Amino acid sequence: MKISTRRGLSLSVLTLGLLASAAGATPAMAKDKIVVCTIDDLSGDFSIMSTPKTYGYRLAVKEINDAGGVEVDGKKKLIDLVQFDGQSDVKRYQELAQRCVFDKEADVVMAGYTGAEREAARREVVRNKTIYWHNNQGEGGIADHYSFFSGPTPEQQVLPAIKQMIEKFGPRMTFIGADYNFCRAIGQWVRVAAGLAGGKIEMEEYFPFGVSQWQATIDKIKGVNPDFQVHCLVGAEQVQFYPQAQAAGLKTPVWSNVTITDGYEHKRFAPPSLANIFVPPGYIEDVPGEASKTFASKIRAMFPETVYVNEHAAFGYVAVKAMAEAWKKAGTTDTEKTIAALESDISIPDAPGGPWSMRGSQHHAAMHTYLFKVNDDHTLSLVSDLGMTEPTFLTDIGVDMRKKAPNRQFLPADNPAWKQYLSQSN
Repeated sequence: MKISTRRGLSLSVLTLGLLASAAGATPAMAKDKIVVCTIDDLSGDFSIMSTPKTYGYRLAVKEINDAGGVEVDGKKKLIDLVQFDGQSDVKRYQELAQRCVFDKEADVVMAGYTGAEREAARREVVRNKTIYWHNNQGEGGIADHYSFFSGPTPEQQVLPAIKQMIEKFGPRMTFIGADYNFCRAIGQWVRVAAGLAGGKIEMEEYFPFGVSQWQATIDKIKGVNPDFQVHCLVGAEQVQFYPQAQAAGLKTPVWSNVTITDGYEHKRFAPPSLANIFVPPGYIEDVPGEASKTFASKIRAMFPETVYVNEHAAFGYVAVKAMAEAWKKAGTTDTEKTIAALESDISIPDAPGGPWSMRGSQHHAAMHTYLFKVNDDHTLSLVSDLGMTEPTFLTDIGVDMRKKAPNRQFLPADNPAWKQYLSQSN
């Protein structure tokens, strides 16, 4: 199949094993393979965070294909992995999603790092009745028949971890984040977490992705003098906050669900720039256990240039493994039968972060989450295992995806019990 050379459509296509290349695929060949199409930021502002996810995809596909593939329609089929570079450009995701669906005839599309990228791709995939996965932590609450989510949600990360931060440091906090849908939603979740645990947000501000100069904000946080900070800083530019804060003497503890788990800044900045940051991953390579150690070793064996095996690598890997289990259980790649299999609570007992199960009523997953602290030398210490955490938000507001898919996103304001916390002023 000819790849377009239209200006601005630079593609990165990776194929594995004995499979046909994307450039040579034909509709007839597509009948003999299962097509997984992924779109991630292999270049641009979000490439540091997203590239390890593509490693997870490739490892999972290799393991499945090396074992003979997936038995569907009465025979074993290999997986053809087609990967596109979204270049950290939201506008590309819509077009590339269309290529996945129409040109590659994908059985599943996995796409996006940011919420904006996710939605640009997801709209195209879902309206064409193709299964879609988002494979990093998200703001939660998306209740769509065709959409599935492998990473942790705010009720698994924000609620328990902010409670622990308040108990450890005190109730007063500041919040700064990127000005887009994910961090805006995380701001709502932090308000709920603070309200439930007796905390208070003293300052809340959002910034464009390109912001890299933080002195005025650092001075403002110093003036507030909170017990701890909450951050949702996204991309290579915004995380320049950390060395600047260290240089300015701002040492107030920080909690973030994106720093370290996404961008492994503790490996990229000199100590002690990231000291005293607390992070709540569903997986990073420092998670204890044999499954974690084995997964990190396999990633490094395939990709020796890996700086750090981050959360996204694990959840990209898990998503492909979960789809393989669903196709095997359904005995087909038929979309509706595969969704029914996914909704039967597909489990990956040896997932990198510990046992993982897709909750079919929610289209989000149950998993272990953890709380780590960054030390002065940028090593990580495990503060607590938050346990096998459930994606309870949709259940709490009465949504059961196996009965009815509302085909919308719910946010904390949709829980009547939480509105009191969201109406509070700074």
